[in-house]
Amino acid sequence: MKRKPKVPLKRVLNLVVTALVICLGPILIGVGTHLVDVDEELAQTGAQVAGTVVKFDDDVTKASARRMKVEFQAWDGSDHATWAAVDHDQHPAVGDEVTVAYREQDAGQAIVLGFESDGVWLRGVGVVLTVIFGGLGLIFVIAFLRGYFRKGPKGT
Repeated sequence: MKRKPKVPLKRVLNLVVTALVICLGPILIGVGTHLVDVDEELAQTGAQVAGTVVKFDDDVTKASARRMKVEFQAWDGSDHATWAAVDHDQHPAVGDEVTVAYREQDAGQAIVLGFESDGVWLRGVGVVLTVIFGGLGLIFVIAFLRGYFRKGPKGT
């Protein structure tokens, strides 16, 4: 009776890591889309109040660093703050008034209307990773199949 050769642990680990890397992009797309949906729902159903820009990091060399801090007061009189991503065509200044939407049961869940959700950034990174790793995976599969069909399966 012929026994199947055992697959070395290193090869199994490589396969697991490869699968995780390939799945990372779609996972980030899903998480980002969920965050965008939650923010859109909050924009439609949340309590809206005026907020004030108290800090703005205008680092034009790094898009993900363009963020502003907005302070606002909830209906119960408690003070809160939230951060929002700022697009390159937006130029808020410290002291500007903006509209904040927050969940009445938890004012810690708040967004600044008219500014980007963090989910947009995550979704974008997910798309880029999917294209890069999915493309590389496709290239490796094609290369493997070309070699497989040229040589034929082992043992023939």
